[in-house]
Amino acid sequence: MTDETPGASLLVEDAIEQVSYRLSPETPLADVIDLIVSKRVGALPVVGERSEVLGIITSGDALDQMIRGSTTEGGASGDRLTARDVMTRTVLCVSEGQSLIEAAHMMVNKKVEQLPVVREGELVGMITRSKVLRAMHTGTTELEGEAKS
Repeated sequence: MTDETPGASLLVEDAIEQVSYRLSPETPLADVIDLIVSKRVGALPVVGERSEVLGIITSGDALDQMIRGSTTEGGASGDRLTARDVMTRTVLCVSEGQSLIEAAHMMVNKKVEQLPVVREGELVGMITRSKVLRAMHTGTTELEGEAKS
């Protein structure tokens, strides 16, 4: 019996992207926004001293804060905001050995673009919808090609 689901045998580790940037909870919001814009990343993980995921800040979160800051008088409070103040604290994480199709379902059902990947509680990378799609498509194509040989 074969599984017809594309990429069914793939694991999260097959689509993981290394994390180049991590934030401390005390990182000023202005620095967070600069990093998101200059490095063209969609989200940044906020980690603790032991690299545990404390939260995540997306470009949407940053944009929301910019809009809120521009509509308040003076905007001074926005100057003092940190990653801790604006991060999403409830973060869905996956492990490297988890089924990629299961992670894909989580992303679609929870409407998230990316998920942190953890090993023994520590952040090791991220998966994104586009990387998951590529891995599932490529994995399926490679398997089909092998079957024809």
